[in-house]
Amino acid sequence: MKKLLFILLVSLGMIIRAQDLVILHTNDMHSHLNGFSPEAEYTPLIKDNDPTRGGFARIAGYIAAEKEKTGDHILVVDGGDFLMGTLFQTLELKEGFQLNLMKKMGYDFVTLGNHEFDYGPDMLAKIINNNLRNGDIPQILSTNYGGSTIAPDQELQLLYENGTILSYAVTEKNGITIGLFGLMGIDADESIASYYGLKFQDQKKVAKTTARYLKQVEKVDLVIALSHSGVSKNKKDEWSGEDIEYAKAAPDIDLIISGHTHSYLPELIQAGNAVIVQTGSSGLNVGRIELHLNKGQKPGIAYQLIPMNDAVTADANVQAMIDEKIPVIETHVLQHIQVKMNEPLFETAFDLVMDEDKPFESNLGPFLADAIHYDLNRPEGPKVDMALVATGVIRNNVVKGNKGFQNISDIFNVMPLGLGKEDLPGSPLGKIYITGNELKKVLELILAVSPSKKNYYLYYSGTQIEYNPEKGLFKKISAIKIGDLQNGFNELDISKRSTQLLSIAANEYMISFIGQLKKMSFGIVKVVPKDVDGFPVDASQFVIDLDVEKEGVQEAKEWLSIYNYVKSFEDVNGNQVPDVPEHYRSKKNPLILVK
Repeated sequence: MKKLLFILLVSLGMIIRAQDLVILHTNDMHSHLNGFSPEAEYTPLIKDNDPTRGGFARIAGYIAAEKEKTGDHILVVDGGDFLMGTLFQTLELKEGFQLNLMKKMGYDFVTLGNHEFDYGPDMLAKIINNNLRNGDIPQILSTNYGGSTIAPDQELQLLYENGTILSYAVTEKNGITIGLFGLMGIDADESIASYYGLKFQDQKKVAKTTARYLKQVEKVDLVIALSHSGVSKNKKDEWSGEDIEYAKAAPDIDLIISGHTHSYLPELIQAGNAVIVQTGSSGLNVGRIELHLNKGQKPGIAYQLIPMNDAVTADANVQAMIDEKIPVIETHVLQHIQVKMNEPLFETAFDLVMDEDKPFESNLGPFLADAIHYDLNRPEGPKVDMALVATGVIRNNVVKGNKGFQNISDIFNVMPLGLGKEDLPGSPLGKIYITGNELKKVLELILAVSPSKKNYYLYYSGTQIEYNPEKGLFKKISAIKIGDLQNGFNELDISKRSTQLLSIAANEYMISFIGQLKKMSFGIVKVVPKDVDGFPVDASQFVIDLDVEKEGVQEAKEWLSIYNYVKSFEDVNGNQVPDVPEHYRSKKNPLILVK
């Protein structure tokens, strides 16, 4: 078949008379089985104009409606990171659920994203096997996984060997032979915790070789890459990124279902002989591709993003299956704090947001740093001087909605990632001691790299930082003060001779990152995490134990810090629900510009 020359017929107002193939696609759904935000207002089975978007019941209803129209001329796929992001992820290691549900919804193929590896390769295998014991799952495609040099991955390798995970697949729809494969991108690979030691083969080479094999040996009509790599806007406001680069290097690829960057693409991106599509994230939209193939004529493609809002007729059976899991989560995860998933825990009169393109304007980041600082400095807490929160761990905003009420899911979804050693989701909070000069180096490096490394912008609580952005590298910060508005701030010695130690709290991933700064900065920045006596500590000693009298480690969690913080708020309007203080409407990071 000739190389596809795609035409965006929707933008030309044209109509495809003969429907050959419809492809529905999602990416980065992050276990958002229910719609949001706020999840407290999600009512998918009632047409009441609720403000939420997403939800698997809506996605399932939309897929079912399309299948009724198109019959077997439809393919449903996902571009990875379908797991990790809500309390529903806690079901996976216990019993498995989401992959079974996606199969029932109509998904044919999925690929693996970096967050599928959040718990490590063998834990991913356990999740997949749990789902397999419950029934069918979509075919998983992963082409460039190369194993682990550190973490056990024998169980995952077995899934490759028995065909549960394939490097490519060939299927036929309406007489069209389709070849599909799955890629993990470079940035996605680097986003996986380094202590798993995962390896992924060169993306461009694998893409080029696999696509050529599918076209020349398997003789497919259409090659689709499910790519967890992504695209983003560059400084010239043009689309760039890994998907574009390897599309140019692999001319046999026709269509790239993109993921990882959470990019909202209302129009196709042309790269090489391929077109690239992506839906944003969290199931807020479903992409719809209508492909018209007619021998002897130029093929065409109509593409649009369908918002999963209150206008979509949801699948009641799918929502019933989701609702059946809520008591399981309440019993196994929420019982120790005696909270129900649908219980209003606090309310807000305004949105708390973090835009990764403008992180310095966020009011959510300082709110979260304050929550951790407050929680750890309660009378029974371990006490810390400073709390840090990185943009990369903030996954959702707190949105007012129509009524302002927020439940435990709206809290958890803000910082849902990670898993500690105990049976409780969320990355553990750790505590280290460093000198004032080491802190200055950390913050200077973050200020330098955060414009290009959006996940590394930091929010602070318990400190004020005076800096001049016009100064050179490692010369921007002139003063760091530790304290709070109520008790005042004391200036910290940030000179090279400083020996005063201060305690810093952050999640386990962020603290491990601080310990790796020497390698990342090519030896320029060396920070040694210490204990209270100044002795170096390793990763096993970072985690905060909230109750040393109890057996084991009672881990502090980011999302539980938010929960404890909002409980401390005043009930302004007398409805028995705490209100977010008004000063957070405009609060920004405590960075003080000086000249």
